[in-house]
Amino acid sequence: MKLSSILIPIISIFFLQSNLFSQSGWFQQVSGTNVNLHSVNSHHGNENIAWSCGDNGVILHTTNGGTSWVQQVSGTTNDLYCICFMETAGGPVMAVGESGIILRTTNFGTNWITIPSPTTRTLRDISDYNFVAVGDSGVILKSSNEGLNWVTLPSPTTQQLNATSAIFANYIVGNNGTVLRGFSSDTNWVLTSSGTGENLYGVPLFGNTDITIGTGGIIWRSTNFGTTWFGQNSNTSVTLRSVEYSVNNASRIYICGDNGTIIKSTNSGAVFGFQTTSTTQNLNSIFFYLSDNRGYACGNNGTILKTNDGGGTIITSINNSGELPLKYSLKQNYPNPFNPVTSIRFSLAIGELTKISVYDITGKETMVLINRFLNAGEYEVTFDGSNFSSGVYYYILKSGEFTQTRKMIMVK
Repeated sequence: MKLSSILIPIISIFFLQSNLFSQSGWFQQVSGTNVNLHSVNSHHGNENIAWSCGDNGVILHTTNGGTSWVQQVSGTTNDLYCICFMETAGGPVMAVGESGIILRTTNFGTNWITIPSPTTRTLRDISDYNFVAVGDSGVILKSSNEGLNWVTLPSPTTQQLNATSAIFANYIVGNNGTVLRGFSSDTNWVLTSSGTGENLYGVPLFGNTDITIGTGGIIWRSTNFGTTWFGQNSNTSVTLRSVEYSVNNASRIYICGDNGTIIKSTNSGAVFGFQTTSTTQNLNSIFFYLSDNRGYACGNNGTILKTNDGGGTIITSINNSGELPLKYSLKQNYPNPFNPVTSIRFSLAIGELTKISVYDITGKETMVLINRFLNAGEYEVTFDGSNFSSGVYYYILKSGEFTQTRKMIMVK
């Protein structure tokens, strides 16, 4: 065998892995399936090991950070809505879904075992920490032996329950603004007033501020352990389906939803900004754990996204006056010259598909800062040139028929 025939595939694999790790922002991975994926979760000690589950009993597994995903034999064709690495038990992975199905593995999915379930109601979420599962018609299940046996708990509602969390504060959220609190335990749940009628789809595992999200772009927060709730501006009206913190940096909050939407806050939810995802598929689940930079998201049509840098650029609305701009504009970046971070402000007179790209002196597009639909308003986006050389760069705003170019200089 020729040496070149050995080197070519090795070099190809090296560049593929290097490219995946070095890519900025959210980038798509090859899932190998086109079913809707509803949940993604990683090993809590090694983020390169992860799982995703979805319709028709599909379970995907990666051991290399998503460079490749392999479908595992789940033993079911039921739709699966949640998959979790169970932290407190040190490693069982659980999945739940349609018709009350409960799956469990202790060898990372080489063998999935179907666990007897006390319900035929669809289960939609399971807590990573306390083995509580929730689902349709208000069903709440609990296991006290690491998921081997399950019992039905009393429930104060018949609403569909969509998500649960069980560390720092015990919450279950569901349709029509349903919020349940487990004030002293995870076996006694009390219906509390949320102040909204929106369907609630997500509640994070970690954080120093209680937060839930749902239809109509709602972000609902509480600072008094769920006694009262108030709205937070999300700058979107799409359904938001999943919210997550990193265990090591609870000030960073990630939320995903319909039409490829991902929004992020770096100040514990005080302000959220958009991130570019390059997909319009509905995103159903987002997950970060040890790192506040490395995370996954999954959604319809087999979509899996990955980021190694916290999702890259954040697009923040700065239209604080409430008055919409009368014309398009692209402001000069500030500071300029800069090293290595600078801010770019722009205004949109009407809602349009909007793109801002950075080009080098040769005219090569080096980074896409924004490529998504934005409503009319004033915005700010940050360009981080840490991986760029000193020199002259151009940034171009394209929105509808409007195009404008400006020059910026990076000096390191």
